[in-house]
Amino acid sequence: MKRTSGIGLGGLMLVVFCLPVLAGAANPPEPTPGETPGALESPYVVKKGDSLWGISRDLLEDPLLWPRLWEKNKFISNPNRIYPGDRLGLPGKEVAPAPAAAPSPAPVAETPKPEPPKPEPATPEPPKEPEKVEAPAPPAPVEAKPAPPVPPASQHARVCSPVLVGEAEAAKVGIGELVKSPDDRVMVSMEDRVFVGLDSSGPLNKGDRLAAIRVGRRIIEPKTGRSAGRVLHVLGLLEVTDVKDRVARARISYSCGPITVGDRVAPFAPTAFPEEKMPQPALRSVNAAVLASLRDEALIGLQQIAFVDVGASQGIGPGDIFALMRQNAPAATSAGALLPIPSDRVGDAVVLRVADRSATVLLTASSREVRVGDLAVLSYQIAP
Repeated sequence: MKRTSGIGLGGLMLVVFCLPVLAGAANPPEPTPGETPGALESPYVVKKGDSLWGISRDLLEDPLLWPRLWEKNKFISNPNRIYPGDRLGLPGKEVAPAPAAAPSPAPVAETPKPEPPKPEPATPEPPKEPEKVEAPAPPAPVEAKPAPPVPPASQHARVCSPVLVGEAEAAKVGIGELVKSPDDRVMVSMEDRVFVGLDSSGPLNKGDRLAAIRVGRRIIEPKTGRSAGRVLHVLGLLEVTDVKDRVARARISYSCGPITVGDRVAPFAPTAFPEEKMPQPALRSVNAAVLASLRDEALIGLQQIAFVDVGASQGIGPGDIFALMRQNAPAATSAGALLPIPSDRVGDAVVLRVADRSATVLLTASSREVRVGDLAVLSYQIAP
């Protein structure tokens, strides 16, 4: 009897202790404020093409919960920029408000744009083998011929080069002389007006061109000691503006140097340089001697003017080229015989103007100084 009552008392106490546990299981405790029921603590690994909007839609069943997903993962600085491999912690869904309570309008967050997929690196194509192109055959070698010097054909060379004329021609050169300037100046220059007194009332018309000339010094031939003529200097060009009886009015259109009252005038004939033709090697032998330089220098250098003793009567014309040679004295052998020594070439000269028996040349090349008496040999000539 006592044992039965003991068992009954123990079973009663067991029922008393188990009732609260069963009651707690039947009625679970209310969630604390701020805690979201059913929170998912397992991380989510971002895949290519994911966005916070899409992850909230798929895993939290509401795309508008993406701000909570952003807040949960503090390392995301820009909600529009998440990358494959990022590990995201996932919050739970928010509890929907009771239907009785009127919810206040919540601010609508701007929907983040999904991150565009990053382009995969293109697989480089294997390089194509370059097409074989046959190299062209090298051109046949062309033998280069030395070009002769180009004759100077500037206006200054055509107009202002002096010429060596004979004594008789120098005494009667020209058709008149400068007699006066409108303002009574003795020296005139370019664009000045002058009066020209004519030797006779010969044919001279408006528009004709005259050359102002001056007879210069006498040139002596170095070998014979006789006169080779006089230098005739060209000072400038005059254009006739009016003619009346034996007086002509003129304008100085080009000046080579100072022009003074008393200088002679003559009809102007420009030097005809064959500019479009190249000199060819001379087919005949013409030898001349250097008579003098323009200003009587003892040594003649590059771009200086000199005179040689051949001219139009020997077939020389403007553009012809002379080789200037220095003759060497013969050498004696031990037996007493004389051996001729070849001449040295010291320069080249081109013909500017010609007279009957003389020519004016300009040195265009020089290896040594040129002296009076050096030999001038015709090297190149313009074919007639």
